[in-house]
Amino acid sequence: MRFQDRKFKESMKMISNKYLAIAGLTLIAGMPAAHAVDFGAFGDVSYQGTSQKDTADSFVQGQFDLYATQKIDPKTRVFVEMVFEAGPDNAYGLDLERLNITRQLTPGLSVAWGRFHTPIGYWNTAYHHGALIQDTVFRPTFLDFEDGNGAIFPTHIIGIMADGKVSTGGGDLNYMLAVGNGSSINTDGCAASLASCPGSEIDVHNVQDTQDKKMVVGAVNYKMSRVPLQFGVFALHDPFAESGTGGVTTPNSDLIGMQVWGADVRYASHGFDMIAESYNIDNKDKVGTAGSNKASAYYVQFGYRVTDKLKPIYRYESVDFQTKDPYFQYLGTPEGGRHVLDLRYDLDDTNALKFEVSRFEPVQTGVKSYTSYALQWAFLML
Repeated sequence: MRFQDRKFKESMKMISNKYLAIAGLTLIAGMPAAHAVDFGAFGDVSYQGTSQKDTADSFVQGQFDLYATQKIDPKTRVFVEMVFEAGPDNAYGLDLERLNITRQLTPGLSVAWGRFHTPIGYWNTAYHHGALIQDTVFRPTFLDFEDGNGAIFPTHIIGIMADGKVSTGGGDLNYMLAVGNGSSINTDGCAASLASCPGSEIDVHNVQDTQDKKMVVGAVNYKMSRVPLQFGVFALHDPFAESGTGGVTTPNSDLIGMQVWGADVRYASHGFDMIAESYNIDNKDKVGTAGSNKASAYYVQFGYRVTDKLKPIYRYESVDFQTKDPYFQYLGTPEGGRHVLDLRYDLDDTNALKFEVSRFEPVQTGVKSYTSYALQWAFLML
């Protein structure tokens, strides 16, 4: 009887769970539909080459960028962006490029938490990881992402951001203020001689900061309503720390105190557009005797849409710094100017062919000029 009672109870439990599941599904089906999730994906493929020796021309499988956004309640939105990209070992990895949640507090103020693009200049806030968005094949070299060869700024920040818009009679005033983890650089290999530094990437510390000092970034821009012009100013403070174990100082110690301030402008009308950004940099050496070092970086880009599909673009970009500045030695940054010429052909709103030729002219003696070229097919999957 005990065995029969146990079997009876188990049968009743199975029936109960079955009807509970049916009731749950019925209840869910009767609930109002949740806010839809918007998905999308960017991708690109290319053929790239350079006049530099020991570098072969290559077919390149570019980034595959997956993004999703959802309004989870009337005032709260979540955004996520994941990118598959190849690293220096020729193998693909997955990077969580952006993940943030935003709450609108008032019509003119929102607060967000997570990982964002650092609000410096026009390019880094307007163009993200999808190559189709930007006119050229590549970003301005000094505005490359942290793992890029020419990157000199933390283009992502992990922290809290407040932003909003104030409408005036003549246009819209937009503002952004962010506080996040400080950056670091691994200077292993630089201890013997800064001139022999192997070059390192900027680490923005996704999950754990190594210091109490934080990065602070602020930006204000004004978009005019009667004239197709917008301009802005921005500033960044970043206390770089040492992340290496055999570098120029002890791990997690102060390395560089970076202060950046600059301005940007964009004009677009009747097929013509112009973008320009200027960065003034003050790097304070926290380890050696180099002291405070001034540097600058800027680019100017012009484009004109000859037809609805065809658009030539020209850009000049430059990075200038003092030879004694250890920050650029840690990164292995080349000093000089770059001429960039692109030809973009839009096959459709969702895909475009872009051909780019660039010429780098270094300042340092002993460093040779070189030419690079790339043919890219960039696309968007809706």
